[in-house]
Amino acid sequence: MTFSLSAAPVGRLPIPGWEAFFGRNEQEFHDLWFYVWLVTDGDRTGLIDTGLPVDAAERAALDAANQALDPRCVFQDVRLLPEALDALGVRGEDVDFVLLTQTITYHTGGLLPDLLPRATVYASYAGVREMLCAPPGHPPTEFYFTGPTWSYLRDLAVGGRLVLTDGPVEVAPGLSFEATGGHHPGSAGVRVRCADGLVGLLETAFFARNVDEELPIGIAEDAAACRRAIKQYRRVCDEVVALHDPGNAARFPITPRHARRPAS
Repeated sequence: MTFSLSAAPVGRLPIPGWEAFFGRNEQEFHDLWFYVWLVTDGDRTGLIDTGLPVDAAERAALDAANQALDPRCVFQDVRLLPEALDALGVRGEDVDFVLLTQTITYHTGGLLPDLLPRATVYASYAGVREMLCAPPGHPPTEFYFTGPTWSYLRDLAVGGRLVLTDGPVEVAPGLSFEATGGHHPGSAGVRVRCADGLVGLLETAFFARNVDEELPIGIAEDAAACRRAIKQYRRVCDEVVALHDPGNAARFPITPRHARRPAS
């Protein structure tokens, strides 16, 4: 069985180049794009990431934290999860699973019971463990999950619908999720068997340049882990996707059904 992928843009964040490219003193700003991804085989329907916090105050707090670096670091062109689901042509109650490639609120903000009532959620155990046991200060602990999302995670755990993992786990045949570290301990990757090959999606790579040059991101907590993840995915995948690359929406466009149809 093969899957299709579609990328719905849900926001962009200008950042200086030195944040994106390790060891490069680049002052030019680049746009990080954030996406909610639809992954489906025609039977099972899932999301990769859930976008920014639904609550305006939570989004404002994220902007304030980013602006401590530079006033230009503000989220723009924001679409929240309900808009993304509408664009992707799916209902929240039809989503079977959610794969969180980062345990920070700009990836987990839409994880709420009224929006995704049925989903089984996958996330990095290392990211959650860091928040609970060894908060690093970057980002501050309050940006790991919103209060309502944290409450929902408890309900998911009680209901047996929360999967925290440090190693690769098969979500379905042809679809796997794994913690990679690199950017943060909570960084994760997804491997998707599509009709034209194995596609790897990496949160620990911001732009295609990170992948093409095997260049860690500039703000990697563990640059070596970042480089290892990129190298590994390049070795085993037919295509490696940097999750924040501006070209992802064009490479994985939204169609009335989905971008890359499974092979018949």
